[in-house]
Amino acid sequence: MTKNLVKLLLLSTTALSLAACGNLSKISADGTTDNPVFPNPSDAQFSAKGKYPGSWVQKEDVALITVGMTKDQVYSILGRPHFAEGFFDVREWDYVLNYQENGEHKVCQYKLLFNKDMLVSQQLWKPADCSLRADLAAPSNNKN
Repeated sequence: MTKNLVKLLLLSTTALSLAACGNLSKISADGTTDNPVFPNPSDAQFSAKGKYPGSWVQKEDVALITVGMTKDQVYSILGRPHFAEGFFDVREWDYVLNYQENGEHKVCQYKLLFNKDMLVSQQLWKPADCSLRADLAAPSNNKN
């Protein structure tokens, strides 16, 4: 029985250690990277309508995400990350965002990096010239 308990503890420790390793990119203490690693969109663990991985978004909602926000603030706008990010010290959240543009289905990958205080430090897009990103330079206050 003691051997089984030791095996169980060893397996549990290993599983928790692996779960803690959720960061794909090498992230600096200030929450930035020069070489972002994006997961494969087909590996997303979330699907809003079943047909497409990720979630359907409004550009205006994504525009609300700014540097300095907490994870809770991001979560309240975009929901949980779409990939298995790990449990401890996760400083990288990845999303697959679907939207309509001129009647066409478009997909962008969106990565948020957090600094050591778990505040948004960097926002990255794939493709880098994603048209969703181009519309998000700043939220508009015009109601025209």
